[in-house]
Amino acid sequence: MPMTGFWDRLVASIEAKLNKLLDRFEDPREQLDYAYDKLVQQLHDVDMALARAMTARKKLEFNAERIREKVEDLDEKARRALELGREDLAKKALERKHVLQAELESLERKIEEMKEDEEKLKQVRETLQTRIELFRAKKEKLKAEYEVSKAQVEVKESLSGLSDDMLSAARAIERAESKVEDMRARAAAIDELVAAGGELDILEPEERDEIEKELKTLEIQKAVEDDLAKLKQELGRA
Repeated sequence: MPMTGFWDRLVASIEAKLNKLLDRFEDPREQLDYAYDKLVQQLHDVDMALARAMTARKKLEFNAERIREKVEDLDEKARRALELGREDLAKKALERKHVLQAELESLERKIEEMKEDEEKLKQVRETLQTRIELFRAKKEKLKAEYEVSKAQVEVKESLSGLSDDMLSAARAIERAESKVEDMRARAAAIDELVAAGGELDILEPEERDEIEKELKTLEIQKAVEDDLAKLKQELGRA
């Protein structure tokens, strides 16, 4: 149970740090690579912590071994002192022995605690290693899916642009065909007028109005001249 709580806190700490940094990246592939690198770095940190813990434990075990040797040596010296009739010297050796034994017991308890801590770090490392392997597989899968999706979007955008260009071209063709049909209709109308003997009025409306005015003026002048000649003829007869 304590191990689970430790792992949960470690994961929460990693995720909190990652979430603050992942927003900096727009490309999800960069986000995945960065998150993976951070997990690998975290695994490296765990390995370093485990190595330091093991080194410290080894030093304590070395010190404990030296104390055991001293305890054995003092015990032997106490026996020799008694054999030589030096009880006072034997007591002195035994006093030192018990002091060192107390120190040895403290070191052994510390060594056992450090072994437990090492086991916890090993479990954390194993769990983290598994998470990293799963994340790496998921990362590569997501990156591949992203690249495929990106390619599909680019293709669809290209097709969309091509479709727009084709639509614009089709509309231009329709406008050109409409103008051609108008010109054909006008040409046919002109041919029909020419065939019927009609005059083709190619003048602008303003030009037609000016000519019309002059013609009417001439017609009036001619009518006046005709009437005048007629009157002169009648008067001559009279």
